[in-house]
Amino acid sequence: MKDKIILLFIVYLMLAGCATWVAVGGQYDMSSQNFRIDLPEGWRRYNLISDQVVITREGVGLQKVVIKRNAIDKKMPFAQKKISADMLPQEVAEIVTDNFRSNPDIANVIVVENDPALISGQPGFKLVVTFQTKEGLNKKGIFYGLLAGDKLYQIVYAAPQRYYFDKDLQTFETSVASFRLID
Repeated sequence: MKDKIILLFIVYLMLAGCATWVAVGGQYDMSSQNFRIDLPEGWRRYNLISDQVVITREGVGLQKVVIKRNAIDKKMPFAQKKISADMLPQEVAEIVTDNFRSNPDIANVIVVENDPALISGQPGFKLVVTFQTKEGLNKKGIFYGLLAGDKLYQIVYAAPQRYYFDKDLQTFETSVASFRLID
């Protein structure tokens, strides 16, 4: 009995050592999602999500970058329209904007910028928005989107509008410029 308790204690200690957040820096390949990107030095990646990358430097409430790929056959959670493979980047941007504006967890969405953008050498879009959280915090976000076949790639940065957004903006833009589809 005593041996079982000691064994359970050792297993507990080993599991407690598994990092939820891991340090990043440099090229990160996510071959399961068909992309690679350079992640900033000194930031941390959430290690418990297998289908997207979530990174932060000081905590997700202060700055958060999400890189993900979604199949377009699934409707976005809050948008009225569905994305199709034959859409132009700006049409996709409108659906992403609709999805964001329809999200009940945020308010006062203002689109500051809606422009074409090259992502991995392909035509995509860049949205810059300001919004307010349920708690009343004013945030700013950038959404880069690329439609490649039947997948929508999104690179998103959000931070409180005051101080943190501008502080990490160049770091985010440098990572976006490094984003590449693997095949």
